[in-house]
Amino acid sequence: MIMAAMVPGCAPRGPLPAPATPPAEKPVVTNEVTARDALVQFSLIAALAAGDYEAGTPLADVVRSGDFGVGTFSGLDGEMIVLDGKIYQALADGTVRAADMAGATPFACVTFVAEDGRVEHFAASSLEDLDEHLDQKLPHRNTPYAIRVDGEFAELTLRSVPAQSPPFEPLVDVVKQQVTWENRNVRGSLVGLRCPGWFGTLNVAGYHWHFLSDDRKVGGHVLACKFADGLLRFDECTSVVIHLPRTREFDEFDIREIQTHDIDKIERQRAPAEKP
Repeated sequence: MIMAAMVPGCAPRGPLPAPATPPAEKPVVTNEVTARDALVQFSLIAALAAGDYEAGTPLADVVRSGDFGVGTFSGLDGEMIVLDGKIYQALADGTVRAADMAGATPFACVTFVAEDGRVEHFAASSLEDLDEHLDQKLPHRNTPYAIRVDGEFAELTLRSVPAQSPPFEPLVDVVKQQVTWENRNVRGSLVGLRCPGWFGTLNVAGYHWHFLSDDRKVGGHVLACKFADGLLRFDECTSVVIHLPRTREFDEFDIREIQTHDIDKIERQRAPAEKP
């Protein structure tokens, strides 16, 4: 596992000196950080939680770094779903549209998916059940994964939040304004990431799920789901690249004000299970 933090303007200047030739009996094995095997992240979930919602990374840079993932938009204007190399925006009024590629994101996380495994006839009775099944099936505990589940969803609860204006409130307060909607018997794809616990407040530790329907009319952040006979596919990410913003807001946010349980409230919220 390789982890690298990228800051614009910090590239080395001039040619690097040639490395000394190692002894023949001790060959050097290098692990190169490449976009193709990396989970590529723009900013930190802690910065987003603190209220850093403006400007950010151009969406064109996001799709150059991955064809699958999740995020949000400037001003928290909807939930971002990156699927099959295209970016979709799930708005608070329940509509979904192709994102304006002239826009930007304060936070996104993507990868180029190269399937490492699949499970057919996959089923889950709830979002918690889905997470538990995946914990048993994914090969490694401390490695990030990109996870896609295609199928017909018997039950699905989604959310988005309305666009925000300065002065920005912390995200834990913004999600109190969230709009939720329920859908039944919708065909589509769960777009998910699983980050190990060691991510802490860099990203959402655990599972983070968004959804997009096959007809591209239904989407959002997933609060609950139920499905049978789905197709599970996963991709193990063997390196992590984090692009750090060069903004005043990022420089001024205080990590001590952001707790892991706040991020869980924001991004790992679950809809209450229905009573039988």
